[in-house]
Amino acid sequence: MGLYNFQPRFVPLILRGEKTHTIRAVRVHPDKPGDTLHLYTGLRTKKAKLLMRVPCVKIEEIEIRHVPYDGTNVLARGCKVPYIWIDGEKLSWDETQAFARRDGFRDFAEMLAFWMEPKNRLPFKGHVIHWRLA
Repeated sequence: MGLYNFQPRFVPLILRGEKTHTIRAVRVHPDKPGDTLHLYTGLRTKKAKLLMRVPCVKIEEIEIRHVPYDGTNVLARGCKVPYIWIDGEKLSWDETQAFARRDGFRDFAEMLAFWMEPKNRLPFKGHVIHWRLA
């Protein structure tokens, strides 16, 4: 049974059907396509609210990490650049931006800030859990 808690900032996006996946660490008993996902906000509080129950339609492996810059920009030499891999395939910059927007962020920079604050959670390996609205 997939029980997922979301911060209030993501609730309107979920309810409007704009956010239809979540990134999570690998679980001991991971969800699989066909499972029912229970989407909540405020779990473990008196204000817990069930947003919806939806079917899981796809699980993908995700990796988010920094890699050394390999371009020719002299100013970026020695810097590390963040990238996303989905099922082992590195996303292009445009794909990364689109993925961040589908995950509820304005762009990849905002998504990275979320992953870096208050503590750096990179590198990260986990799953993207997709659902479909009923």
